Amino acid sequence: MSKKKTERELLYEKVLGKDAPKRTLTESDIAILKNNPFTNEPLSEELQRLKENSEKIKQQTETLMDQIYSVDFDMDIDSLKQSIKDDFGTEFPIEQVSTINIVENQAELNAKFEYIENKLNTTVRKQEDYISSLCRAFKRPFIMGQQLSGLNAGILITGESHTGRHSSVEQMGRLLLETEILSNSKVYTIDLLKYSSKEDENNFIIDLYGAINNSQIIVFDGIDSISPSYLGFIEEILVYGKLSLNKRYILSNKQLVEATTSLVKNTVSELNFKGKYLIFITSLRTSKLLNVVGSRFINTISDSLYTNKLSKDDIIDIHPHKLDSFKLKCLTNLNIDIICDDSLIDYIKDHYRFENVKFLISMFDTIYGGLSEYKLSEKFTENVDINLHYKEKELFINDEPLQKYLPTMVDNAIEEVQKELDNIVGLKTIKDYILSLQDFYAAQKLRQKEGLSTTEVSKHMIFTGNPGTGKTTIARLLAKYLKAIGVLSNGQLIEVSRNDLVGKYVGHTAPLTMQVIRSAMGGILFIDEAYSLYRGTNDSFGLECIDTLVKAMEDNREDLIVILAGYTREMQDFLESNSGLKSRFPNQIEFPDYTGQELYDIAMINAKNKGYKVADEVTIPLTDYFTRVQENDSVRSGNGRLSRNVIEEAIRYQSTRILNDKTAQIDLLTLEDFKPIIEKEV
Repeated sequence: MSKKKTERELLYEKVLGKDAPKRTLTESDIAILKNNPFTNEPLSEELQRLKENSEKIKQQTETLMDQIYSVDFDMDIDSLKQSIKDDFGTEFPIEQVSTINIVENQAELNAKFEYIENKLNTTVRKQEDYISSLCRAFKRPFIMGQQLSGLNAGILITGESHTGRHSSVEQMGRLLLETEILSNSKVYTIDLLKYSSKEDENNFIIDLYGAINNSQIIVFDGIDSISPSYLGFIEEILVYGKLSLNKRYILSNKQLVEATTSLVKNTVSELNFKGKYLIFITSLRTSKLLNVVGSRFINTISDSLYTNKLSKDDIIDIHPHKLDSFKLKCLTNLNIDIICDDSLIDYIKDHYRFENVKFLISMFDTIYGGLSEYKLSEKFTENVDINLHYKEKELFINDEPLQKYLPTMVDNAIEEVQKELDNIVGLKTIKDYILSLQDFYAAQKLRQKEGLSTTEVSKHMIFTGNPGTGKTTIARLLAKYLKAIGVLSNGQLIEVSRNDLVGKYVGHTAPLTMQVIRSAMGGILFIDEAYSLYRGTNDSFGLECIDTLVKAMEDNREDLIVILAGYTREMQDFLESNSGLKSRFPNQIEFPDYTGQELYDIAMINAKNKGYKVADEVTIPLTDYFTRVQENDSVRSGNGRLSRNVIEEAIRYQSTRILNDKTAQIDLLTLEDFKPIIEKEV
């Protein structure tokens, strides 16, 4: 026997149709509704029913309103919610009430957002289309109400670093507060790279709680490297406007903490994001991001925006505004009034490569550093005028080169690297190759200045050779050298192996690899024994690491160099099995084994560095020993490490000798100290 329907259910069916609570509109219905829902276009069955019932709705409105007004509103809101649940169940389709005020004065709202857009365009330059789209995305919920999830918006912002992605959102928050559209200007940023393992889940939940209780605008960085388990959390938030917690949490001193006992009351079971703007920032375009996060995430995004890469002309147009801020900083902090002519534009033309606004930030930071040293040396207290100009390929303050007041390490960086290379034994061909890079990049800058096309070459390299042949040492000097000649922005060397890149469970590898890559940005990522990344077709973790690495190389080709290093034969097999990798590493450098003479020369350098001299009588026997070892097995000899080990072992033998001979010279290594070593059977 069927349950008797309530009066409310009968009324609901009479007005909207018997299947109304379960009814969904088709895509064609939605397209028609956007124009005119009651045109003569063909309608689906669902929309046809809606059309027929519309007249009933109109006729019965007055009756319905009379019934509504007769309801006893003395009942509290909880009782009303329970009544609705009893009558219609949890699936009753009630529109969520917006937590923001829908502005009734359309003209006032338009004026406020027009003001915001103009303000943003004065601070985030050369991104007019992006700024316009950003303003529309923030304005939409005030016109149309919140999304079905209860969120104000889910916004995806793509573009290169230093193109205004973060600064535009931060300034948007301040302007929304200034115009009294929002009551809180704080932008809360969450770096998704921090959460790569299951052990990070508590921190993730606590950070989310802090975000929703401190800001209406939440920015997520690192969505392109998010762990799959955390991607599920993000998708749940975007779809439902909340995150259900699978652990028990309580509030302690206004902080969310995991409950340690099941006896506690008033636990927090979900995090509510209704009324929030969720913003995801990435350097990947949507088409590439889709391969990382999948279609479900992309489909929940309400607005997809992108910032443009800035050209040299854009930087020239932007620089006066940065210059004004720089002048104010110098006047306020240094008592220096900067006078600058248009020659600074020539400096930009000669030096700008690809860094977007970061180029101007770095340029003015460098000049500021020089001016600070100038003030310290001149010791003036009153305001002084400084003429900043560019001539003869140098920046000048008044009539003196700015370089004079910059740290010596900047001035002599190229010379220092050249000296270090000169001190390396052997490897002449490799050293000549490194030094030739300066001429190549200088020539490209000249062509660029003359408006000619430049040659885009891959800077990624493969170093092959036996252990101890100098691969890591050369990589370190290469990073410093490319920084000195302006090819790399930072010049650090990050040395890693498989254990640093490949995770231990599903979803761990990509975030782990990206974390390492980010640390190497602006420098060189050196992967030793790179062939260990791939252990066959069943090594899904290794393949994921390689895919992530290749993608990062493509996306950051202008400020990241990857060097793969290892044994010659194993590296060749590795590249043959990964054809996509082989084409991306055109620069393959073979490090030869050291000769006996070269190992002797290295040994003398090691001894000198440790404060010892080596007797002349050692020269021939030690050189012969090194030659025999290399001829016998150079693969396992250790090459340069062998030389270091021999000196350290000789020092131990010498320590015993000089303790027994009080007249012995304590800083001299003699043949007696080397005999136990060189007389060993090789």
